[in-house]
Amino acid sequence: MTRLNWEMITSEKRIPEYQKENDLRELRSEMESDYLRIIRSASFRRLQDKTQVFPLDNSDFVRTRLTHSLEAASIAKLIAKQICAQIELQQLEAKTLDSAKICETLQCAALLHDIGNPPFGHFGETAIRDWFQQNLNRLCFQGKPLSTYLNLAQQYDLLNYEGNAQALRIILKLHRHTGNHGMHLTSAVMDAIIKYPCDSMQKHEEDEKPKAQRSLLKKKIGYFQSEAELVTQIKENTGCNGCRNPLAFILEAADDLAYTFADLEDGYNKGLYTYDALLELCETIHDSKESERLKHALTTAMSVKAQREKGFDPYKQAVFDWLNRKQLYGITCVCRAFMDHYEEIMSGTFAQELLAVSSEASLIQALKRFSYEKIYCIAPILKLELMGNEILTFLLDRFMDALIVYDSEEALSEIQQKYIDLLSRNYLDSYTRCAKGKEEGERLYLRLLLGCDYIAGMSDGYAQRMYRELKGFSSI
Repeated sequence: MTRLNWEMITSEKRIPEYQKENDLRELRSEMESDYLRIIRSASFRRLQDKTQVFPLDNSDFVRTRLTHSLEAASIAKLIAKQICAQIELQQLEAKTLDSAKICETLQCAALLHDIGNPPFGHFGETAIRDWFQQNLNRLCFQGKPLSTYLNLAQQYDLLNYEGNAQALRIILKLHRHTGNHGMHLTSAVMDAIIKYPCDSMQKHEEDEKPKAQRSLLKKKIGYFQSEAELVTQIKENTGCNGCRNPLAFILEAADDLAYTFADLEDGYNKGLYTYDALLELCETIHDSKESERLKHALTTAMSVKAQREKGFDPYKQAVFDWLNRKQLYGITCVCRAFMDHYEEIMSGTFAQELLAVSSEASLIQALKRFSYEKIYCIAPILKLELMGNEILTFLLDRFMDALIVYDSEEALSEIQQKYIDLLSRNYLDSYTRCAKGKEEGERLYLRLLLGCDYIAGMSDGYAQRMYRELKGFSSI
């Protein structure tokens, strides 16, 4: 393929393109305009009540999807600054590189990267996938199973439901900025969040291969069939046809660095592991330098304990100081990895995670395993995830029952009509526009996606309240 260039990678083209009546480019860049659209959107605000790790947590200190996204944005911007400095220092792409635009693009993309996640964290995606797995062949429409109306690509979309693909639906169609074009963002920002440049048919074909031969970039789906044509336009605008946008590699690394160390901070705050357990981890992976750094951090904290306020915890200070230093060093390591693989990335042939090929790879993997054992798999988290599954399954049962027959020759019952009336008018309007003139199977597919739009758009608290109200419970 043609070598990528930064001017196209950071394309400011919108879909569709338009001419502003009042040109404000001297006052704000196109990416700054994107930033304002993002932070003013309801979808972004809802991230403040969506789970990062601990569902429905009442603590002020535990991260939500909103605070995680803000942290990921700051890290992405730092990585971008270092990479741009290195590109300029090595006199690569000097004529097409716009470091300010790259940093602004990544900041916007990082704020958006989790905007499609359903309630209750990644387990919410599992709950939606499981619902379709159980119901596509069980539920009927006009006397036939739902699956008989859907082509394979549409079935695989639903069976492989992903928050990544949902994010693109929100940005391209569901949000209202002006007109009917979603947030109407620049192509660069939209392409940067396409972590997996792969549709459900391509993923299915990849899954048929032996595990060792599968591409990391086709591990999940990046977009639904409903947005395929728009994704093609985005890719044409950025020049990243058939490959991942280089900025997506940076965003992926920033996301990993943000959640890996933030989850460890939150886990320590909740008493899920100790200083000694972290020290033991460093010793177990035979990383003597990190063991000494952690011990030194404790010695430093102990030395100032008498001068600090009552309740000062030197062990917590040591753990948090070590985590902060490792995260900052990880940023530098990601920059080095990007430059080490620069030609592969710019030729569209690189297909690995930057952190996985960095000098910090083994430590990051060890920390992720540590988090999995000490934080993600504890009984309270598992119980909350199962509760989330019960809530989402109930809501899907009720709303999908009404949506299956909506906009068809079958009559809605009075109860089904009430469920339709509860749906977002924006989402219903979007469905009406997209379904106009389509055949029955295509309209059914879009109605099933409409149900996902509504359920996935809920915050944790809203989903729980809706569940309790529909169940007839008077209080939370």
